[in-house]
Amino acid sequence: ASGPALTGPDVFIHNQHSSMKSSITILLLLVATIVSSQDIMTLVSPFQGSTELGDYNSRFGLLTILTEPLGDNRIPSEKDVNGEIFSRVFERPDEVTPYEIHSSYKRTLEAAEFDILLNCKQSSCNTKMSVEKNYGFPKKQVRARKYEGVDETTLAYLISWGNHYLSAKKETAENTYYVMVIVSDEKQLYSVDVVKVENMEEGTVTLAPELLQAKIESDGKAVLDGIYFETGKDIITSESEPAISAITTYLRNNSSNSYYVVGHTDDTGDLENNLSLSERRAVAVINALNERGISPSQLVAQGVGPFSPAATNQSDIGKSRNRRVELVLRLHKD
Repeated sequence: ASGPALTGPDVFIHNQHSSMKSSITILLLLVATIVSSQDIMTLVSPFQGSTELGDYNSRFGLLTILTEPLGDNRIPSEKDVNGEIFSRVFERPDEVTPYEIHSSYKRTLEAAEFDILLNCKQSSCNTKMSVEKNYGFPKKQVRARKYEGVDETTLAYLISWGNHYLSAKKETAENTYYVMVIVSDEKQLYSVDVVKVENMEEGTVTLAPELLQAKIESDGKAVLDGIYFETGKDIITSESEPAISAITTYLRNNSSNSYYVVGHTDDTGDLENNLSLSERRAVAVINALNERGISPSQLVAQGVGPFSPAATNQSDIGKSRNRRVELVLRLHKD
């Protein structure tokens, strides 16, 4: 069976119902291999023969992407992504299995030079718990959407039986793209989300020694964007390496200064646990910097939990901003 093909945004958004869709997508797949990634927004079309049930677009929204590493009970880690969201819900052909949908998208994304963040086939990781938690209840990031043409019952079948999951990332000169595919074992459902993030808003791109220098000189502090932790833990993920490297360079260039490393959380859950977690994460950042040669005497860890929010805790986007680590200039050493 033929899998999904790469297509430009205009075709993806407007021409899903075209009778010539197969020919167009095959042609654009060939074009996509020779056009610079700086000149094309890479989106993913439906598996051939699928029926589109409905769509959802948001100019700016939040999507929690599941990623490696897997934690306890094979539960994936999480990464919050903010950007322009394009989402479609499809019904796969009768003869096509969920695994075939999943595998076909993986091959197509790899061919387009996406980095696979999580390849979660049924039973290889805990999709049942993770998909329901993030996209059903309580966060309802998919269930709460108003899809044109898809009712809540259909979304419930998609999320509650979402047993195959795929996430991927691709960076171009102007933007970073995230793709998320959920394949359900029920009602032949699957969904494809594409998030477009402008690189100026992507922490791992903008965080640099020069940026830290400017922010601390002007504000006395800087949010350490691009540092990611395993969910509910103080374990820094490998995706944080570019940010840790930039912070290390900045501190080496300012070795006569002293700083507080301050951990923050949102206001979800137990207060004491949040205070403890925020301090442990601050300590984890300092330990990572010490391993790269930064003197322990240059940094002091402090956790303030939810006491100093950067945004409201009444929205998912606000909570995402509140979960952060900051570097604060310290005027006096003990």
